Amino acid sequence: MSTNGVSNGVSNGLHLHSNGFRLPESKGCISPQVELPPYLERVKQQANEAFACQQWTQAIQLYSQAVQKAPHNAMLYGNRAAAYMKRKWDGDHYDALRDCLKAISLNPCHLKAHFRLARCLFELKYVAEALECLDDFKGKFPEQAHSSACDALGRDITAALFSKSDGEEKKAAGGGGGPVRLRSTSRKDSISEDEMVLRERSYDYQFRYCGHCNTTTDIKEANFFGSNAQYIVSGSDDGSFFIWEKETTNLVRVLQGDESIVNCLQPHPSYCFLATSGIDPVVRLWNPRPESEDLTGRVVEDMEGASQANQRRMNANPLEAMLLDMGYRITGLSSGGAGASDDEDSAEGQVQCRPS
Repeated sequence: MSTNGVSNGVSNGLHLHSNGFRLPESKGCISPQVELPPYLERVKQQANEAFACQQWTQAIQLYSQAVQKAPHNAMLYGNRAAAYMKRKWDGDHYDALRDCLKAISLNPCHLKAHFRLARCLFELKYVAEALECLDDFKGKFPEQAHSSACDALGRDITAALFSKSDGEEKKAAGGGGGPVRLRSTSRKDSISEDEMVLRERSYDYQFRYCGHCNTTTDIKEANFFGSNAQYIVSGSDDGSFFIWEKETTNLVRVLQGDESIVNCLQPHPSYCFLATSGIDPVVRLWNPRPESEDLTGRVVEDMEGASQANQRRMNANPLEAMLLDMGYRITGLSSGGAGASDDEDSAEGQVQCRPS
């Protein structure tokens, strides 16, 4: 779910600088040093430790807390981009791309942000744009042009750009393997001119809230909640409803609102009450409890596990989706797990997807 965008963080197109990827010149420049207050430095260190332990969501939430307090610190955006790239949930590479652009706008000499931008474009299937961005990176940072990480990304882009020739070329070659030709695979090539105009006029989302799932019904409500509308609430196909902090987008609570699906949520206009309904023939009312009281059985303790299960649900094949709807829990989430790795990180060299 997002604001000024579309659901579950999938944007309606790239929103980049008007001059494409010709970013500010950075040769010979000196990176501006923006010191963090001691308490934010501790938050950043905690986020770095979570990243080192491959706890990507926790790292993202901690970086987001720091970004809210220090919105002009390029290093925080660059580090959060690295965590998004490692987690690999739906929409994460696009959020990482946005963070890279923000980091570069704050610090044109941010080497890792430049490189991660090229990687994000490649992962988003903007292959021709990724090649342009990588060439721009090599020009700005010539000492990194032949690093192992840069070479690995270059090989990935080249492999994506090359394709086997069509049937006529194969036939002309006598039915053999056929020549290999290089072609541009810019995503813009497959978009109509009218759609390009609409995308250029569209607005990108400002905040992105993820963890819930919406694949079964099309009436999921999202609403503001709290005395100052400081929270966002939304239903989900797993029978839960999710509560996020509005400004940081961090998930703060997951509650079981239905045995099947939560579709509707409405806050009381004056009192701290929330009404939810779904497939069950009941409407449930929710209000805060004193901290001294025992938590009810409807609190979902493993919020990370619930969010990962919903990621799997949104990308499941029909059989898996049916089993999930029947209440079965399918293990082995393929993306963003503890064993996830990519060529960029496995390669040695200064340009790596690690926080600063």
